[in-house]
Parts: sequence; structure tokens; C-alpha cells
Amino acid sequence: MDLNTLCRLTTRGFARAAARTGAPTVQYRPGSAFAPCASPYAQGLAAFSNDRAFGFAGPALWDVPFVYALTDLPDLRAGDILTCGAETYFIARVEPFRPPLCVLCNAVVTLSGTVAVQTDAANPGGYATAGDAAAQVTLATGWPAMIRPGSGAGVPGPVQSGAIHTGGFEMFVPAIMGVSLQPAMWVQDGSGPRYTIGGARSSPWGVRCQMAQQQV
Repeated sequence: MDLNTLCRLTTRGFARAAARTGAPTVQYRPGSAFAPCASPYAQGLAAFSNDRAFGFAGPALWDVPFVYALTDLPDLRAGDILTCGAETYFIARVEPFRPPLCVLCNAVVTLSGTVAVQTDAANPGGYATAGDAAAQVTLATGWPAMIRPGSGAGVPGPVQSGAIHTGGFEMFVPAIMGVSLQPAMWVQDGSGPRYTIGGARSSPWGVRCQMAQQQV
């Protein structure tokens, strides 16, 4: 059996299973850094499970964002955003005849940086500081992300005497067109917390950042 036939049969099987177990799902394909979910790309059915065998024995685990999608949506690629009920996911990886790997999101973030940070992002290798809030320039808004406690990274800036050292955090976010995430950029969580990026690594899966939560 050739690869194309196997992919076609597998996709048909996923669609039949999703028709039985899935819930209404909206697919978005971001076309702007400022409105990633401006208009739906497609609609279908999908079920999500942390079990790749889709036994549905339990919910997604606490702070373990990776799940698999069983869906009848025919055109999926890494970076697409899926909303199903009250939950939002972004697709990290799509491979032939395998269910897509998704990241379950718990935040909607705005990314910003100073002119110095923007200059460094366009010409990596320099050094830029985050600056104060008045000097921040918005680079992207409305992006679903997963933020969880994790290994932090040193963030440039002054250290006040007696300041409490904040715990480290990590963020998973889709790749954002026209925006290269760099140290010293700010991440504003829609629910309130604000972070400074200390390190970021882009990959075909998306972008993984190490961050420190701002105290003031």
C-alpha cells in the first residue's frame, strides 16, 4: 500500500471516529499578528485526548498541555488554532497517518517590546533591555498560549535589595508571522500576570519561551 492511499484511508477513519465522539470545533489559520482568530478557516468535529490510543480514560493532565486530536477537518497544519467549547488548542505537529499533536492553551497573550528590542529582533546578536511600560510597542495580540511553572531564565535589569526572586515559567505559543520572540520582550497574560522573556527557541512545533514574572 502506498503512502497516499494509507493517508487517505487513515484520514477517512479519523473522520468517522470524530463523527461519533467529536464536538463542534472551529479552525483558524492566523493571517495577522494582531488578529490570529479574526475569521474561521473551517468548521468540523474533533475530540481531544492525552491518550494516543484515544481510550478517553481521563482528562488532560494538570499542566501537561500536549494532547492528540481526532478530527474530520481535512486541511490541518502546524500553527492552526482550534476552539472546541470553552477550550482552545494550537496544532504543534501534523504527520502523515497520525493524529495531530496539539497544545491545550490556558492563556491569551499580548507581546510587546521596546524599539531597542524590535531593532535587535530584526538584526539578532545585539543587546536590548525591556524598558518601562511607557516605552513598550505592541507586536502581537490575541494569541493563545500555554503558560506553566518551569525552568526560568535570567532577565536583564536592575535588582532591588530585598526583592523576592520569582519562580520560573515557560510558555508554548504558535509561531507568529513577522515576530521573532527575543529576550527582554514582554508577555501580558489577559488574566493579569506580566512576564519578561529570558530565552526563546523557535522550532517547527512553535515557540517555547523561558520567562520571569514581573513583580511590579
